[in-house]
Amino acid sequence: MIKKPRIAIFDAMNSRERSFMGPLAAHLETNWQVDFQQTESSARISATAKNAADADVLWLEWCLPPAVIATTQYDLCGKKVIVRLHSFEAIDTHFPNEVNWENVDDLILVSRDVQDILRMRWPDLERKVHIRVISNAIECDRFANNRSKTMTDIAWVGRIEMKKNPAMLLQIMQKLVAIDPAYRLHVAGVCNDLRMSRYLSHLIGQFGLRQNIIFHDFVTDMPDWLADKGVLLSTSFYESFGMNIGEAMAAGAYPVIHSFPGSNTVWPQECLFSSIDEAVSLILKATPNQYVDFVRERYDCALLFSAVDALLAEPNRKLSDQAAPATLYNPDLVKPDMDKVELNLPIGMSTVTIIPEEHKSSSPQGQRLHRRLKRRAI
Repeated sequence: MIKKPRIAIFDAMNSRERSFMGPLAAHLETNWQVDFQQTESSARISATAKNAADADVLWLEWCLPPAVIATTQYDLCGKKVIVRLHSFEAIDTHFPNEVNWENVDDLILVSRDVQDILRMRWPDLERKVHIRVISNAIECDRFANNRSKTMTDIAWVGRIEMKKNPAMLLQIMQKLVAIDPAYRLHVAGVCNDLRMSRYLSHLIGQFGLRQNIIFHDFVTDMPDWLADKGVLLSTSFYESFGMNIGEAMAAGAYPVIHSFPGSNTVWPQECLFSSIDEAVSLILKATPNQYVDFVRERYDCALLFSAVDALLAEPNRKLSDQAAPATLYNPDLVKPDMDKVELNLPIGMSTVTIIPEEHKSSSPQGQRLHRRLKRRAI
């Protein structure tokens, strides 16, 4: 029996159940031994690095401290190394400036606009690593349904925080309810920002919308929750892709999308709005199931998984004649603690700091930074 090659997937943010990599990991298990690890602390990075010593491929999900540590502190000779970068690392952090890209075979981005951001911030990055754009994959079959849609039921999905621009949804709902009181907004997401929570509660009361806005907190079964919604409203300032948009379209909802930078290269131009009145107009004329084929033809998981399969089948790029696989973990190396890496330093300044032994990832400061990273990433 032929032994399957082994791929180690390190997700710096999420467990497999909540990871963007979850569906892809399940697909890869047909032809690969898949070792999925959540690497949210330096201790976990060290432990998983030991376990990944015999991996043929190392996939680093998110360009965060685990990617920095793995590419700067471990011997990766003989291994294909892939980093997938999402928008918040490019916008809110300097970690892309800390990765040793000479040890990376491919950098995957989910949209061309993120590539434009990288070009603006680090113009020489494309000379250091091969960059490939592979969009997020939508599990179209999982979201497909035959349920009738209530076109006055609007879905809004995401963490309730400033960058998702939730204040705009109140303005839109005020105008819609004035036209037809049957309109209801269903919000799937949690709010951990007291300022935002108080603001939304205050404005909902001022606008008289308490019967028209329903908060569902975190939704575990998104396909079922979306199945009867007629419209998906996205008000974000920016999305690198917008998984909630694609999933809602696959479920049959009509997408109404704030025109963030790069949105016209990912989503239908006719579904984008720039003003409150434009959003209201789109919602009033929305029809169900109009964009199911749009998503399936462009972003269905079968298409995107094939692109990843082809990438994994390519020869390693970082070395022309590679030596035998070496030990990935070297306990003699001094490693920076990912929970102590500083954000928002000037470009070119190192963000990696070596800290004393007594500062562990369980420290309050480390825990606060990890929560901060998660809030920015969603």
